[in-house]
Amino acid sequence: MNSKTDCGLPNQDPNQVDAEEDLQKAIGFHQAGKLRQAELVCQQILQIHPWNVNTLHLLGVIAYQVENFEIAGDLIGQAIEVEPNQSSFFFSLGLVLKKQGKLAEAVNAYYKVLEIDPNNADAYNNLGNILGSSGKLEEAVDTYRKALEINPNDIKIYNNLSLALKRQGKLAEAIDTYHKVLEIDSTDVGTYRNLGMVLAEQGELEEAINAYCKALEIDSTDAGTHNNFGIILKEQGKLEEAIDAYCKALEIAPGYADAYNNLGNVLQLQGNFEEAVVVYQKALEINPNDARTHNNLGVTKQKQKKLVEAIDAYYKALSITPGYADAYNNLGNVLQLQGNFEEAMVVYQKALEINSQFSEAHKNLGMLLLLTGEFEHGWKKYEWRWECHDFPSENRNFPQSAWDGTNLSGKSILVWTEQGIGDEIMFANMLDTLSQMEVKIIAECEERLVPLFQRSFPKIQFVSREPKPNPILLDKNIDYQVPIGSLAQWLRTDESQFPNKGPYLSASSEKVSQLRDKYEELTNDKLLVGISWKSINHGIKKEKSTILENWTPILSQPDCFFVNLQYGDIKQEIGEYRSATGILIYMDQEINPLTNLDDFAAQISALDLIISISNTTVHMSGALGKEVWTLLPYIPDWRWMLEREDTPWYPTMKLFRQNQINDWSNVFQQVSLALKLHIKNVNPSVKG
Repeated sequence: MNSKTDCGLPNQDPNQVDAEEDLQKAIGFHQAGKLRQAELVCQQILQIHPWNVNTLHLLGVIAYQVENFEIAGDLIGQAIEVEPNQSSFFFSLGLVLKKQGKLAEAVNAYYKVLEIDPNNADAYNNLGNILGSSGKLEEAVDTYRKALEINPNDIKIYNNLSLALKRQGKLAEAIDTYHKVLEIDSTDVGTYRNLGMVLAEQGELEEAINAYCKALEIDSTDAGTHNNFGIILKEQGKLEEAIDAYCKALEIAPGYADAYNNLGNVLQLQGNFEEAVVVYQKALEINPNDARTHNNLGVTKQKQKKLVEAIDAYYKALSITPGYADAYNNLGNVLQLQGNFEEAMVVYQKALEINSQFSEAHKNLGMLLLLTGEFEHGWKKYEWRWECHDFPSENRNFPQSAWDGTNLSGKSILVWTEQGIGDEIMFANMLDTLSQMEVKIIAECEERLVPLFQRSFPKIQFVSREPKPNPILLDKNIDYQVPIGSLAQWLRTDESQFPNKGPYLSASSEKVSQLRDKYEELTNDKLLVGISWKSINHGIKKEKSTILENWTPILSQPDCFFVNLQYGDIKQEIGEYRSATGILIYMDQEINPLTNLDDFAAQISALDLIISISNTTVHMSGALGKEVWTLLPYIPDWRWMLEREDTPWYPTMKLFRQNQINDWSNVFQQVSLALKLHIKNVNPSVKG
């Protein structure tokens, strides 16, 4: 009888058992961060089992970690050849290919992962990262959302989704996503910090500050949070608090170059230029290749009037980052200040080659073209002013269609003034030209100009500018709307279009007569000369302004009676000047240009001659047709053009220009001599 025997388990290959044990040992080394030991064990395994897929994969991962990407890709590829259905192999291959910059191949690798393992949230996340970095933001967002369907509590995926939404400009959705992260983990400092950044970009500065404060409550030792907090405080104008935040960041991380750079920016805003320079230089000691800091140093040197040093700083920034459009734009500004106009134009154009939408460079090039008399091209570039963050006027956003230069006959148009009082007066030069087009005009202007403009342009209805526009200006039955400066691109394309005629503003004749009689009683038949010596425009007041001591050669003329036309609080200044020199400058206490421009117009009209630096006084005088002498810096504002004594804006104006930067001496010598000659040539009743 045959007996049966039970079959035991098949015998295992002892070499295979050893390989598995060695692989576990290699994995242990790898997990402990002992990559070299793990690598040696893997190599030993492969000497005996050259196609052990897990060992090939692990060795490829180690090569990836030590940045031997080509070797990593080859090893992982070998593992895939043996076992093409392992999703983890394709996942690792995707990481390697991304590092090699082979993004399309990396995308294919992650799609292969998802084909094998459709619920791999990490693969969706990494795929989203590659799509986002390739500019495919919509696809990236969709991919992150799929990842979150699989793993709805993964904070890193939410953060990546928020960043993609932010890049799309979908700030509200990005903010909502960050709030979802905080529902999962209310102590995540990075999320509060990122939330603060997006809130700030949306203009929600108070909420941004709250987010940063929350982050600092959780972790007050994070230098990056203090630094970002400082940025928001700066945006709010809380400069001292911003400085404190940057200093705290630097206490925590003394080598934090970004914090030094940002601290320098605030010091520069405060006008503490010397301190700003020291801080920027400290940042550059830490990181000498930070083009942004070199650029900021250049801006500060420019404000210090150290133009050569500013140019050096901008060139340094550009040597580090040749595509730095801001540095080219700033370099153009300095070259223009030096009078190197052709070079400045080339540099502005270079900035625009890099960034065709760079509004500041367009505007700056436009003003340079206007300065050099290229009106047609200059006005077109000047239209970019509305896109510039520092432009002093708000776009009123009226509901009517913007006028594009088309025929206005039988139509109606809303003209709204912009910028400062002087600009409103100067651009009003075009209202008569516009009126000749048989168009109904309604105009919005600064409240103090309404009486003067209404008298001067009786066919136009003027309305005072208020924060909330007058309802009559919102009437959609008005055909067009246009900011007053934009009229020039059609009405002043060359110098022949400027009217060479008398005044276009009319002061109150009754008030003029009263003031003339009053001043003549005080003067004993002297020439009535109005003077104004400084600007209150914070951006350029130093370049344009003078001090009364400069005026002594003019004010010493015995046959003139000098009347103050300078607006602002200057009583003490005039008193101190009289005490020092004995020279009287008459102040009419009844006239306050800051509150009543109609009276100011009458005062100017009552005088014989006006001498002033470039400010509202000269615009008012020129528009009233008065003889006015305007004192200009070496590189004047664009409206005064170059190398000429006249201006097409005001036929009765004469220009006196500096012949060296920041040197007024030659100007006052010229004006003093011109005044002596004027006194001799004026009507016989004037002495001298």
